[in-house]
Parts: sequence; structure tokens; C-alpha cells
Amino acid sequence: MFLTFCRPLFYNYRERPNGWFNFLLKHLPFFSTAACLACFFIAMAAPSALGAALKTPSVSGSGNRGFTLGFAYDLSHLEYNETGSSDNFLDEDIAYLSGIQADARYETGSIWARAVARYSHTGWARYYGSYQDGIPLSMYTVESICQYEGDLGYKLFNISSSTITPYIGLGYRIWDRGVDALPDYREKYTWNYGSAGIDYVLRLSNLTAGADVALHIPFNMRMRTNLAGQYDETTFYLRERAGFALELPVTYEFYKYPARPVFFIYVTPYYQYWPIDASDPAVMTRVSQVNILYEPDSRTDLFGARAGIGINY
Repeated sequence: MFLTFCRPLFYNYRERPNGWFNFLLKHLPFFSTAACLACFFIAMAAPSALGAALKTPSVSGSGNRGFTLGFAYDLSHLEYNETGSSDNFLDEDIAYLSGIQADARYETGSIWARAVARYSHTGWARYYGSYQDGIPLSMYTVESICQYEGDLGYKLFNISSSTITPYIGLGYRIWDRGVDALPDYREKYTWNYGSAGIDYVLRLSNLTAGADVALHIPFNMRMRTNLAGQYDETTFYLRERAGFALELPVTYEFYKYPARPVFFIYVTPYYQYWPIDASDPAVMTRVSQVNILYEPDSRTDLFGARAGIGINY
């Protein structure tokens, strides 16, 4: 929630963790949980995979076919940081968001298609930063995120009871940050993005476990604000950087009648990373007031988990 004058200012400077080691250490609970889940499913899958390797290979893969609809509750932890030109701390948002996700998939023996829509919101995001003159500021604010994505893939490998699917897709993300009530103000971030990823699914009877990793290439990144009515609305054109997403879905089919439809429950831990480079300077005006400002470098780390129910038919 920070716009700085083009002349470098150091607002409430403090050191922040640098490097991948500190990043992993800070988020050790998430990564250790993900690693334990992965080891558990690998241990369960190893005997069946070894047995299948000694037999005639199956071409059925995970066996997922037909239309699938899912609806889930989403809980996530957001960490957003803005930094100056010398990587000095400017401000940060820390928040827990709750929301919903709806997704639809269609699969044949070789084609894989997916559409996803998700929304999350909080009225208790904690902001730590400063006023423009450097006086420290801490407050609660409002944030919401909408994300839409469509993907199309080809089932490249059906090995034993697992399937590997490379895919490409397009998405759109909307992030509303803050409210127009000084010292707070609203910023609206929007961007399109292309994705290229790999989806892996392993079937163990009624249980499936998988991993989905994707590279996100954003474009048309913009932020709009009027600083709570102090200026005319201005658009800041942000410089894009690649981000990525990781999901670890686990599904349990609890009812089949007799083969279709299939009802299932699922849990999906996930992580998203969105870095943004500083915008070009923009002119904000109102009557005789003119200021040249820019949006600084930032990064968003989003850790979350979804739990839901679905049907395949």
C-alpha cells in the first residue's frame, strides 16, 4: 500500500530475511508437511508400482475420464512485501483469507482440459509500514483476490496407475487492496498471465494423489489508484516477472453408482509466488496538484489449502 516519490526515500528501514535458506526456514511447516505427504504416498505407491513393472504395462494410467465438477472452501495465508531500489524494506501485508473455488475438468484417454474460478477475502489484513514522511504506521485493512484460469493439456504418459500431463493455459487475476479511507487507500491490481505446467496423478484404488506445478508468465500488469480521492485515478504500468504455483491434491472417492457418477472429497495444499518489478514513473494530477510517483518492487507469497467435494460422471 505504498507509493513513493521518485527521489529515493527510506521508509521505516529494517532488515528482512534474504536468500532461499531463510525463506525455507521461515516456511518450514508448510514445506515439511508437503514433504511428509509426498513421502507417504511414494511409500504407499512403491509396492504397486514395482508389481506393475514386472507385469505387462498398463495404458490406463490414473483412469480419470469424463466430466468432473468440484467445489471447495479455500483458506490461505498471504505475505506481501514492498521494497525500495536498494532492497530496503518499505511495507508489508500479512493476512489470512477465506473464500471458495469452483473448478471443472474434462478428460479422455489423451485430452485434459480444466477451468478454475476462485475468490478469497479478508477484512483483517495487517499492514505494517509508514506514512510518506516516514512515521511508522500499522493498521488493519481489506483485501480480496479473484483468479480465473483455463488450461488445455495432453496426457503424454500413462504409466501403470499414473498419468503425466503437460499443459498450457491463460488466466486473469484481480487483487483489490485497501479501502478509500485515509490513511488507507484502495489499489486495484490486474493482470493476465500465461501458464505452462505439468500435472501428475497417481491412483491407489479409491485414492488419488498428485502434484501440479506451473510457471506463470504475467502480461498487461497494472495498478490503479486515486489515493483515496486525493488525485484523479491513475494507472501504473508494472514490469512483469515470472511466478509459479504448486498444488498437491489428494482425492478420495467415497461413492460410485455403480461406476458413474463418482462422488469424492479432496484436500489440496498449495503455494503461489507472484513477484513484481517497479513501475515506470506516473504523473498523478488533481486541479493544480501534480506529483510524479511510482509503484515499487514487490512479491506476494500465498500459502493455502482447499477442502471440498466433487462429482465425476
